Amino acid sequence: DTPLIISPHQKERIYMAANKVFRSDDRGNSWQVISEDITRNEDRNQFKVMGKYWSIDAVAKDVSTSLWGLTVSLAESRVKKDLLYAGTDDGVIAITEDGGKNWNRVTSFPGVPEYTYVSDILPDRFNENIVYASFNNMLQDDFKPYILKSTDKGKTWTMITNKLPANGSIHTLEQDPVNPN
Repeated sequence: DTPLIISPHQKERIYMAANKVFRSDDRGNSWQVISEDITRNEDRNQFKVMGKYWSIDAVAKDVSTSLWGLTVSLAESRVKKDLLYAGTDDGVIAITEDGGKNWNRVTSFPGVPEYTYVSDILPDRFNENIVYASFNNMLQDDFKPYILKSTDKGKTWTMITNKLPANGSIHTLEQDPVNPN
């Protein structure tokens, strides 16, 4: 699920993310870290699974499951250079407006359960202030669709799921390239 994107503003610039965000300005020949850890940076071994805490050597616990606390969605605004959004599998959206010098993290979203996987981030194609996010909570047997919209670059969010079926999770978003509505 590692996101890898090409900047819409500089064709040589590539972004990639794990628990931190990385940037290359020479098509991947060299990389620099442009964020600290943007995840919750919590040890999943401190959470109960099936009602109890499991040791680190429990069968398949850390062998056949993916790491936790990683960026899984990443996007740069097409309207404003250096406006980046990163969503994590532990329910964080991190935002920078200056190409990674300063980051703000949002960890609570209206109507979305805590720690829900941020499956996609979509900066609006027409308005630099608008961004959309989808969340997927199917690993908690929650198949509700969660789609949120922010009109202030991710500072506040509003649920826009509207009349989608209650049992139909969302994984990705796209905006009409011509009609902003």
